[in-house]
Amino acid sequence: MRKTIYFQEECVINAPIGQIWSLLEDTNQLNQEIGLFPVRFSPFSHEEGSLFRQSRTKAFGAIELAWREYAFEWIKQQSYSIERIYTKGPAVRAQWKVSVEPQGKNTTLLKLKGDFTYRNVVGRLAMKMIIIPQLRKTFLYALQLEGNSGGAVIQPWVKQIAVVEKERLGRLTAKLSVAFTNEQMIEQLIQTLVNGNDEDVTSMKPLQWAETNQFDRRQTVELFLIATKLGILDQEWSLMCPNCRVPKGQTNTLRQLDNTVHCDLCGVDYEINFDRYVEMRFTVNQSIRQTSQALFCVNGPLNSPHVVAQFRIPSHSSMELELPNWDQKLRWRVLKFNYTASIFDGTDDTKSKLTLTESGFTEKQVAKTRFLQVENHTSEEFVLVLEEVEWDPFALTASEVTSLQLFRDLFAAEVLSPDQQIGIGKMTILFTDLKGSTRLYESIGDALAYSDVKKHFDFLKQYIQANHGTIVKTIGDSVMAAFIQDEDAFNAALAIQKNIHMLNEKISQAVQVKIGFHTGPVIAVNANDILDYFGRTVNMAARIQQQSLGSDIVISEHDYRDLLESDGFSKLNLTLSIESLTKQLHGVDGDTRLIRIRL
Repeated sequence: MRKTIYFQEECVINAPIGQIWSLLEDTNQLNQEIGLFPVRFSPFSHEEGSLFRQSRTKAFGAIELAWREYAFEWIKQQSYSIERIYTKGPAVRAQWKVSVEPQGKNTTLLKLKGDFTYRNVVGRLAMKMIIIPQLRKTFLYALQLEGNSGGAVIQPWVKQIAVVEKERLGRLTAKLSVAFTNEQMIEQLIQTLVNGNDEDVTSMKPLQWAETNQFDRRQTVELFLIATKLGILDQEWSLMCPNCRVPKGQTNTLRQLDNTVHCDLCGVDYEINFDRYVEMRFTVNQSIRQTSQALFCVNGPLNSPHVVAQFRIPSHSSMELELPNWDQKLRWRVLKFNYTASIFDGTDDTKSKLTLTESGFTEKQVAKTRFLQVENHTSEEFVLVLEEVEWDPFALTASEVTSLQLFRDLFAAEVLSPDQQIGIGKMTILFTDLKGSTRLYESIGDALAYSDVKKHFDFLKQYIQANHGTIVKTIGDSVMAAFIQDEDAFNAALAIQKNIHMLNEKISQAVQVKIGFHTGPVIAVNANDILDYFGRTVNMAARIQQQSLGSDIVISEHDYRDLLESDGFSKLNLTLSIESLTKQLHGVDGDTRLIRIRL
């Protein structure tokens, strides 16, 4: 007895399509809100020519259900669908599709469609009396958006009962107000932690939170770091796969990082780096609020925000796909196998073609067109994704956060394990030196000279921190600093030279500071229990600084050209003295072309 129930209904929602899609693409939250059951998901496996997860649940805590959940298909702001083939329980197969169509600027048609094959009478009753009524609640869930044209954040439809230790939170919030001056940001963070759903307060991205609440990005990172130090939040390092761009593991400290990480979906081991593959995220401290670890869905569109569209292409088949219009730079990729094809503009054709063979795409690039003819010449189904080329703009990478002075000050013990070396593709290393420091000690004595040198360190730190950099270490009376942007390093160097008179007013004898910096790849290591950097870029920066005469800034000609092209440099409106010079740097083959800059 195998029969199928067909379901199709639609409803007009008085809300913009963008708002409705944002609500419904979070399938984990949606499934929880409409009353579906928590699920245990296995990693993706590739068997019998298809990609799927083995999934299990207990309905009403008693009825065991197991199924294969295949990859979602979707086109952003249009539709998504899912297929399940049951291996245990009264159901045989379920296919479900959610579609949205604009009916006007602030009106959207929401369509639900499904077919459900059941195994026996129990399955028929479960589909009719339980599953379909639960899925129909999607309409009620979306209707909460009506009257929300201002775009305010929607609170959970079925309010979770969050257990918050308000007394402890109050005490820590008072300490936070002392350490961080923006009360509006503090209040919004506390509101999020108290009233947000579990997903809002776990694995939080501070830069995304800043965008949502319209706060300054840098201030937001500082707020989250201070809140972590006080015990309101916990930090975690998420290890991102370079292909599917989802976390493949988490660690609480840098010491726990491994050099390589395995992605079960992509079937690859990859070497991590700080530029892209290690992100800092935050979760509410469990002493403040307990959060549920239950999962209701892990495969929906929100879990792959960089993917504009995703399609299942059967083996030995040909399909024509109608594609959305887009502005961002995209590419085609095959899930798991990671075959890629770039997309280019500059054609009036309405259709392009993409062919997959056992060795990958026949076409290495295809035109941007409204229709795509896809041909699968293999014996397996494959999942084709249309994805953004640019990385997540809300990712707070390890290279960025570890180059902040506040992070170094608050989490000085946060270092790699002694045997670990992790690459950073681009960082600016700045060295300073106090000119004539030996004469300073001889003329005013050790005690007074040491006091002046310490004031000089405080002076440098002020401008390095203000320009989003960090002091890595001091070496005698020299400083090694790191910046994620060369423009920030230049601004810090300018500020130091411009304001050196302020330091000289506080110390016993006027001094000059020599500065040089260089940009390039570095290696992050644990050196004497600090997070330090090594490599050719560091050596070059030190050698370049040695060419400084004091009250100037020396950089390579290449770095200078990069600065000229930056937006911030052109806006400085400073009168600078620029001198070109060629030097033989110690330990560097050949001559190096340098630029000396003075105010």
